[in-house]
Amino acid sequence: MLTSTRLFIALGFLAITTQAHAACQVKKLDGRSLSRCKVWPAFPDKAISAKSTFVPDSEGDQDGVFDLELSLLNASDAKPLATYTKPGAYNSDATRFDDLKIDTARYRLASDVRAFGLRSDFSVHLSRANPYARTDLALYVREGAKLRPVLEGLVIRKEFGEGTGECENKDTQIRRTVEIGPSSHNGFADLIVSSSGSVSTSALSGKECVSKTTDLKKTQITLTYDGKQYTLPEDLRGY
Repeated sequence: MLTSTRLFIALGFLAITTQAHAACQVKKLDGRSLSRCKVWPAFPDKAISAKSTFVPDSEGDQDGVFDLELSLLNASDAKPLATYTKPGAYNSDATRFDDLKIDTARYRLASDVRAFGLRSDFSVHLSRANPYARTDLALYVREGAKLRPVLEGLVIRKEFGEGTGECENKDTQIRRTVEIGPSSHNGFADLIVSSSGSVSTSALSGKECVSKTTDLKKTQITLTYDGKQYTLPEDLRGY
């Protein structure tokens, strides 16, 4: 009997997931637009949809911004339950907007509030000698028929370097994780952000290119909610 019940639940979840994917639009970035859709595991009858569209600075311009349209949908028929829009959400100029991913990790901010995230990827494509890439995290909560950002622009991945592109290089990698803290402010749990990373250098020693990697000191910082958003220090913020 227990096995049959589990099978019924599993088949029900599969049916909802299939329906959501059939109703949602998923489109790779073609330089002008992209769309993402994902069933929310915490609420399998709901799906998260994100669409982003490029708006050039001027006609024919390669530089510009990407607008954001975000929706929480009924997974069975893709009917919007809550929405959020932000014109010019992502800058795309020398540092290009590359991708958007829906993050459904367990961001339980209160006993009755769970957030979901969007991870936005950026990179510099033109410089081999001075590469740059980063991923920013934003968190959103539902409030009735609206979605609201409670965290924006937290850099959780950053990679940058300088050098010749062959030897005499210095490359830095930074990674950050976000955990729910035990304390809270203004009704929402604190966020604990842990940072780690490494610096890799290469230099000529005679005719040989010698490389060395050094781990950066691990750090931890607590973000508190001010009643509207989590306060983010400038050195953790993306631009």
